[in-house]
Amino acid sequence: MEASGKKTELLNNPLAILRSEAVFLALKSLWVNNHQKVTEPQKFVDEFFDYLKTADGANLKEIAKYLKKKLAEHTIDDLSSEYPGDMFYELIKRDISGAKTILDFGCGKLAFLKNIAENEKSIEKLLGIDAWSWPLLENIDERILFFRNSDNIPDNSVDLVTVKLVLHHLGSDAEILKVFVELKRVLRAGGKLIIFEESFPEDSAVEESIENAKNYLAEYNIELAEEATREFLKLAKDEKIQYLFLNDWLMNLKNRYMPWTVRYKSIEEWEKLAVTAGFQKSGIHFIGAVAKRKRRQGMTAVLKFTI
Repeated sequence: MEASGKKTELLNNPLAILRSEAVFLALKSLWVNNHQKVTEPQKFVDEFFDYLKTADGANLKEIAKYLKKKLAEHTIDDLSSEYPGDMFYELIKRDISGAKTILDFGCGKLAFLKNIAENEKSIEKLLGIDAWSWPLLENIDERILFFRNSDNIPDNSVDLVTVKLVLHHLGSDAEILKVFVELKRVLRAGGKLIIFEESFPEDSAVEESIENAKNYLAEYNIELAEEATREFLKLAKDEKIQYLFLNDWLMNLKNRYMPWTVRYKSIEEWEKLAVTAGFQKSGIHFIGAVAKRKRRQGMTAVLKFTI
């Protein structure tokens, strides 16, 4: 089947991905890592994924209802233990230093900008752009401004742009390049672009990627979820793409506005697009899955560029 036909099939029935036993087992490993704060996380994941395997063609409402039921059954009453802070914020704190204006492209409901506003009092403006989400704009930090597009943001006016888990939702490489060109327009000379994407390395062996991720995360006192990351890296490229799509789809069952394209890429492919748009690479790292975090996650890479 041609690539376009395969994507259409997956979009029509994402759960068909679970027919691949390798993807099924690797994704279960990630979900166990992501649900440490339920009773018997392995049992919870086994029950949910056994249901998914029999639910080919089930609609979003049915799956979301079943997941809610399972989470309720396995909820831990004592939630006194705390998770560390926002991983994304921790990974860019050093890059924020000296920035006066930050733009978050694909800002969702503004949670990331609100977190930055609480912790970074010297920043003058925090701009959020999102074409799809509907954030609550009442009683928020007055420095936070929300836009549907970048039309009213002046040239050379932003110090740092973040793009978190957004690019794979865009419909074509041409659309992605258009976004990159527009972000380059609003950035000041020397400005930074930091991208977090669901992605994977093509040019590194499994154990090399594991070791590189562990070393990079250690600089930020963040722990790699080794087993889940290793199981993902063992997959073939097309299986990795299917894995990322299905995990993302399951994590966003309630976000019905979310556009799906199955446009996941390797780190090298994302880098090529950014460089084509005129950015210069300053640091690219696969960080895999992270342990002991509140936020459910996939397999993340951080790509840093300058102009």
